[in-house]
Amino acid sequence: MTAISINSASSRRSPIALMSRRRVVASLCAMPALGGVSFAQGPWPSQPVRVVLGQPAGSGSDPMARGLAPHLASAFGRPVVIENMPGAGGTSAAAVVARATDGHTLGIVLGGPTTTARAMNPNLSYDPRTAFQPISLLNRSSFVLTVHPASFPGVRFADVVDYARAHPGKLSYASIGPGTVTHLAMEELKAALGLDIVHVPYRGFPQASLELAAGRCQLMFNIATAAAEHIAAGRLIGVAQTGATRMSLLPDVPTLSELKAPVAPFFGWSGLIAPAGFPEATARRIAAVIRAAFAADPAARGGLDRVGSEMLGTDPDELQALQDSEATRWNAVIARLGLRATE
Repeated sequence: MTAISINSASSRRSPIALMSRRRVVASLCAMPALGGVSFAQGPWPSQPVRVVLGQPAGSGSDPMARGLAPHLASAFGRPVVIENMPGAGGTSAAAVVARATDGHTLGIVLGGPTTTARAMNPNLSYDPRTAFQPISLLNRSSFVLTVHPASFPGVRFADVVDYARAHPGKLSYASIGPGTVTHLAMEELKAALGLDIVHVPYRGFPQASLELAAGRCQLMFNIATAAAEHIAAGRLIGVAQTGATRMSLLPDVPTLSELKAPVAPFFGWSGLIAPAGFPEATARRIAAVIRAAFAADPAARGGLDRVGSEMLGTDPDELQALQDSEATRWNAVIARLGLRATE
């Protein structure tokens, strides 16, 4: 974990002792069990800030989070601690944020935990629609369909499709967890093309890319940060990109649209969130610090800009709008294909 400390005077919360016992009980009874915590509106923060990341150390979002931590600590005068909590497609980390009541626990998510998690798992402990206050859309980038070169007779998208059709059930694809776009997009593509490929989830892009490069699975929708070195070394081949246009990093790799694949363009993204009830004004202050950090400091971008990622640092409204549109698209895929978290 990374902690950056800068001294600042502590702020005080409004003393609850001034309320009558009856008012305290009434307030607690009116408070929703999850996602409805009302945080103090005084100066923020009044203690160290914890940022929970649902990806392993070394993943694409990890260096960005650690690069942003000093800027947030400097701007707000309190230590910022990054805590990796991979697993369950990021929902384990998101659940920690949803349950937090200290007003100082934030999270970085990669899509699924705030969009598709309940559709994938009806027994999820939180509701993605109501459990969070969006803070900022951090970055966005296309995926690259990467394949193990020894697994296919050719290196074109058509070669991969033809081989998969001729060998139903013999290939496997990697994802970073059920309900993530790396899972849902492949299931959508499989259904559209009539392919039978086995799903193998991993805890993050670094692990999945290593397994793919070792030939223990054959293909995946990867992010360029995890795939670029393997592609450059010839351990992996990029056969398609998922955006509307080609990334400058991989100018020779066509888009799925160019290849007439029957899926709409899509991309990966990460967002900073807080529990529901977190003050929106504070969220906007945090977003402004992030934007300034991205503009001024390459370390804050975590190298993502060098591999085709668009660094954003938007206001909360834009993250909310994206989450709404992503939920609409991918929840429809989940319903149509009957997917669940065990897939």
